[in-house]
This record gives sequence, C-alpha cells and structure tokens, in this order.
Amino acid sequence: MEDTILVMLKTAARSLFSGSACKMYPERPYVPYERTRGRIVIESARCILCTACERRCPTGAILVDRDKHLWMIDRFKCILCGNCLEGCKPNSLRMDNRYTGPVVEKQTEVHAVPPPRARKLGRIEKPPGPPGE
Repeated sequence: MEDTILVMLKTAARSLFSGSACKMYPERPYVPYERTRGRIVIESARCILCTACERRCPTGAILVDRDKHLWMIDRFKCILCGNCLEGCKPNSLRMDNRYTGPVVEKQTEVHAVPPPRARKLGRIEKPPGPPGE
C-alpha cells in the first residue's frame, strides 16, 4: 500500500511540473497526423465506374450507378476500413486525413463521374444532377 502511494505521489509531482498533455484546440488549429484515417475522397475524373469499391465495402456505404454516371457514399455507414481503396484499380479513391464535418441530417454524398467518351475526347460534359432531378 505504501509503495502505491509513493508511485502516485511521484506521478503527481512529475505531472505538476511538466507541460500540459492537452492541445489547446480552439486557440491552435488541429493538425492531423499523417496516417490519420479521416474520410474517403474520390477523384471523379479517374473513376471508371467498375464497382470494385462497392463490392469490397463491408457496410454497403458506397453505391455506383453506371447508367447515370454517379458515385455515392453514405458517410454514416462508412467505417473507414480502406477496403475500397485496395480494390480501386485506377486509384481514383484516397483516404484523406481530415474528418467529415458534423451534419444536421443524414444524406448520401453524390459525385458525378464524367462519361468515358468525354474523357477520351478531352472534354468533360456537364455532369448529371443527383437522383430525382
């Protein structure tokens, strides 16, 4: 018991004279670590709508609509496992180290992917709007 009290006093004394372990977030901006898993980001111009990411996603957070040229992600279902990144052959997906911001209501994030023909010709047509328009 006495040893426990001495260890506790030693720890308390060391903490008393060392700097704060907490970061003063509002005063200093948050700087994420390099390998922080933040969110999945798509580079639409490289996506070929192969659905490999959709098939590899264990939670079904990613949906690919080839007919309408849309890539969709439900951020609330995504567990940031990175399976979709491994399955993406054109490397159009990447893991960003910033977190997704807070939202008031759940919504699916929709990204328009240019048709392959427009990419080959060097012109990107106006992407289609979200479903239901």
